[in-house]
Amino acid sequence: MLNTPSTSFLRKGWTQIGQSTSILVDTTRGMGRKPPKQGKPPILPPSKKVLYHVVHPKWEKPENVKELLWRRFTYNNAIASIRQLYIQESISRAATGQGLEAMKEEEAKELNLLIIANNERNLQKAKEREVQKMEKWKETRQEVLWEIQSTVDAQAETAARSELEVRTVINRSSDFVSKENLEKKILEALETPKVYDFAIDKAGAKLESPTPVKYQEGTPTVQKTRLYDQTFADRV
Repeated sequence: MLNTPSTSFLRKGWTQIGQSTSILVDTTRGMGRKPPKQGKPPILPPSKKVLYHVVHPKWEKPENVKELLWRRFTYNNAIASIRQLYIQESISRAATGQGLEAMKEEEAKELNLLIIANNERNLQKAKEREVQKMEKWKETRQEVLWEIQSTVDAQAETAARSELEVRTVINRSSDFVSKENLEKKILEALETPKVYDFAIDKAGAKLESPTPVKYQEGTPTVQKTRLYDQTFADRV
């Protein structure tokens, strides 16, 4: 075994063989990493090694065992007799044209008849579904038309009301203030002012402000706090 300087080093020494002979022996000691020793297994209780499952039947009385054995023989004999009888009947039926092949043909005919009846039933159900679908479509169409008619009527009513409002505004437009009659409207407002101010007292009575005068008459009264307020005029 070769040892590299990186993994081992040489150690020289004298080794005596026997009583009078000594030789120089090169000994090496490995410095590389070795795999650690396998650790101990975990401490577990001893377990049995089960190779197979042995069934231990319950102990039965001898008379019961005899009875069960007799029943088993009787059952097996009956099954064998029925099987033999079935074979004989099959052979006799085949000889008279009523064997297995005839049964298969009869079953095939019956299956064909059932398939035909099923197809007819499916066609009938399809027609019924088509009629129901048409009735449902008519009902849905009637509902949609009714909703459309309701929407159209509501829009027509709204349009008529809007048209009436527009016509009313057009009729009143002759009194509107425009660039041409602006000075005239200003003079009319100064001559005949219209007051929209009003107050409501604690009793709920409406107190309208008096119409302003064009020219101030007399000495104007200086208002102090709310003594001369319009809402307290009748209480002063």
